[in-house]
Amino acid sequence: MVCPWLENGSLTPYLERRRDTLKPVERLVLVSIFLLLMHSQSIVHGDLSGSNVLIDANGRACISDFGLSIVLTKLGGSTYASSHAGGTLRWTAPELLDTQVPEDEDNPLDVFPTLQSDVYSFGSIMLQVLTGKIPYHYYVREPQVLSAISKGMIPKRPGRELVTDRQWTFMQRCWMPVDGNESRPGGDEIVQFSRQEVVEIE
Repeated sequence: MVCPWLENGSLTPYLERRRDTLKPVERLVLVSIFLLLMHSQSIVHGDLSGSNVLIDANGRACISDFGLSIVLTKLGGSTYASSHAGGTLRWTAPELLDTQVPEDEDNPLDVFPTLQSDVYSFGSIMLQVLTGKIPYHYYVREPQVLSAISKGMIPKRPGRELVTDRQWTFMQRCWMPVDGNESRPGGDEIVQFSRQEVVEIE
């Protein structure tokens, strides 16, 4: 597999370098492009994080590292998915972390990434793009992050000068538990939200 060289590298160091110079509209465009990429094809990435989103010379987001991805295809009317769970902790959906002891230790359940788990990760990437800080930045050690996620704690609310109430509500929906009463946003809703955000700021 051959990939193009992207001059600005991955998202996390890019946001650190551009901390004081990246305009709000540029951040929203980053988010919207990422959203459109994420739902343009029926692919579950499974490992979306600040290190797997690359930025080209024009400030456009590109998704990389499809090592955990699942291509969804229709086989005889059913969806076929084949992959393994994993990812970067601060961006990973709780259902993929397998923090519970299995009832049958001899036959543990396989955990697979889904479009819904990618939506959770997108909410964390959106938070990172808008604030310039990685999710749970106030926790230095990864075990602290794991403990918070296993308790159902989402990242703390940033200031309204960085994240509007509408954006925060949307991110909270992305982080909804998969077994909760309210589902995470679907692809069409995500794209509609993204476009509306860019239109409003322009």
